[in-house]
Amino acid sequence: MRGTHTFLLHEGIVDFIIDAETYFNPPVLNIQQGGESIQHHFSNEQLAELEYKIRTYLDGIRYPETPDQQMILHAECNEAIEEGIA
Repeated sequence: MRGTHTFLLHEGIVDFIIDAETYFNPPVLNIQQGGESIQHHFSNEQLAELEYKIRTYLDGIRYPETPDQQMILHAECNEAIEEGIA
């Protein structure tokens, strides 16, 4: 089945649950918020690909509250050089 479905998940608690595969059904990813639920049936390989894509995305996010150690080192070196000149 092809198609695009868009769901707006409001701020708040969203539950992600994976129901293990059974003899008759593949693994099911349940996304639940309040009384609403979305269910996606995936193979284990598709779940692994989803995990890889999410991890790659999250690894690419730079968190502004995390100081860049290289920038701190450069600032300390520049400060030491300026103090040595003065």
